[in-house]
Amino acid sequence: MKKFVAVMSVLLMLGLLVASPVLAKDVKVGIIISERILNEYSEAQDAQKILSEDISEWQRQASQMEDELNAMQEELGQQAMMFYSEEKKAEKQASFQQKLNEYRQFQSTIEQRAYQRNQELFAPINEKIQKVIDTIAAEDGYDVIFDAVGTAIAYANPELDITERVLEELKKAGTGSK
Repeated sequence: MKKFVAVMSVLLMLGLLVASPVLAKDVKVGIIISERILNEYSEAQDAQKILSEDISEWQRQASQMEDELNAMQEELGQQAMMFYSEEKKAEKQASFQQKLNEYRQFQSTIEQRAYQRNQELFAPINEKIQKVIDTIAAEDGYDVIFDAVGTAIAYANPELDITERVLEELKKAGTGSK
């Protein structure tokens, strides 16, 4: 809701600027498609690959813990438990409960770890992209550059799209797109 209000406020302000007869200059507007930049920018692709590999590893670890729990639970349910002393049964049940708690804790942290890793990997990339956008805005005199992804832009003239220019500048900076 806050994002919607912010976007609508920006659009309303832009509309007032464009429509205002008091302004002597035209407003230069550009758009980018951030999703395309992230899909084509090699550093973002590399970061996404690393993040996916990390998440896969965490899921593999969770699966391994699950297998161990299933084996422990099966052992607890077997008739062989009848031959254990009460002390040994209690020990096995406590061990199972401890492992179950560890598994639940691990599961609950996977999403948080993925979010933190995403921030860690993509923060420097987002900074580079933003610097390029800022440079293009300054060099070409853009007053406003919107991201067409996630906003209420229903139509934009393709001539306003500077996504390709952003990708070219990122590539010139030595990190490029594929």
